[in-house]
Amino acid sequence: MRLFYTTYEAAHLLGVSLPTVVNWIKARRIKAHRTPGGHRRIAREDLGAFMIRHGMPLPDELDDAVATRRKALVVGEPGPGREGSARQLAEAGFAVEQASPGFAAGAAAARLQPDVVILHAAVPDGGETLQGFRADRELGLVPVVAVGASDWGARLKAAGAALVVARPLLDGVLVGSAETVLSPAAVKPRRRR
Repeated sequence: MRLFYTTYEAAHLLGVSLPTVVNWIKARRIKAHRTPGGHRRIAREDLGAFMIRHGMPLPDELDDAVATRRKALVVGEPGPGREGSARQLAEAGFAVEQASPGFAAGAAAARLQPDVVILHAAVPDGGETLQGFRADRELGLVPVVAVGASDWGARLKAAGAALVVARPLLDGVLVGSAETVLSPAAVKPRRRR
């Protein structure tokens, strides 16, 4: 396992030209150090972090260089509830994207491929958005944490939510719920309908 990469090797892994890597180093976008002979070297952790930060796929040799961030999609009408959820998850280390219910949520989920979906439910059964996630072949396996009124729990679970959290959200409850549904013990195969 290599600990450091030359700029040429980094350019090859990144799929860009050597001058591009040098420019990124000069602009301080990629961390590098100089050897006593004046050559630049990039630590594998720094190279892996750069690739994750910019949405580049990690090559096999960098898979264990950095812990990849889990991705969360927050779905709900724009406003303080959705914004607050996104902020809490981002502060906990999740890569977060927000979307409005309906088509926008499906498009965002297809693009992001989230590990967890946070749905701010506007109706007791989660509406078409939750139904759409559950019916989709790939998204059907993504756990959904539904946020709704305290008496909607049973209907949201019946509609396919992995976990239901009542409004108003107390500090740490949303992040704890996301961690719970992502824990290895919570992962169970879903039956296809």
